[in-house]
Amino acid sequence: MQARSELTRVRLIETAEALFAERGIEAVSLRDVCAVAGQRNHSAAQYHFGDRAGLVAAVYEHRMRVVNERRLARLATTAADDVVAIVDAIVCPLTSVVDETHGWYGRFLERTRWDTFARSVVSDLPVLAGFTQATVMLAATLDHLPPPRRAHRLDQAGTMLVATVAGWEWNRHRGAPALDVATLDIDLVNTFIAVLDAPLTADAGARRPARLETT
Repeated sequence: MQARSELTRVRLIETAEALFAERGIEAVSLRDVCAVAGQRNHSAAQYHFGDRAGLVAAVYEHRMRVVNERRLARLATTAADDVVAIVDAIVCPLTSVVDETHGWYGRFLERTRWDTFARSVVSDLPVLAGFTQATVMLAATLDHLPPPRRAHRLDQAGTMLVATVAGWEWNRHRGAPALDVATLDIDLVNTFIAVLDAPLTADAGARRPARLETT
């Protein structure tokens, strides 16, 4: 009986992951999740999660628990000033879980990033410990930046990471061309670091090579 209850719980979580990602957090009710999950008992989601906040937290934790474990394991052997290794610990556990699960988690994460209700639900969850530790370590390596610029760079890099993973997941889902996960990791780590290391200058054009003139 307990095993059946856990299977139902996971089915509801993975159904909610897809519905939240596809329709948006506020557009999906607990009743919708039960119906799409094939539950005759339309109170099943309420029984397992209590309310929408409990369901959003459960969906977030379902995959992020594994991501967090892998992040913490990497960070345990990472030097405090090794920016590449720290960024690698942020990026690779997320992409590996999204790659392995073939679900909607990347797109769900992007929804939560821009949804005020969802952000309030997930912001203090314990499964964010690895990400929090990594960003604190990165912030310490950016002490040459004014605090507002430092915070902006970290937020900008995080936004790029989630949006890129969501787009990669969507391309794979619909059969569009997509990088293999190893190449995706390389590009994401390098781009993340480039965002952090961008010069503090308004003259962006001066850093770009001149265009070749054609006749």
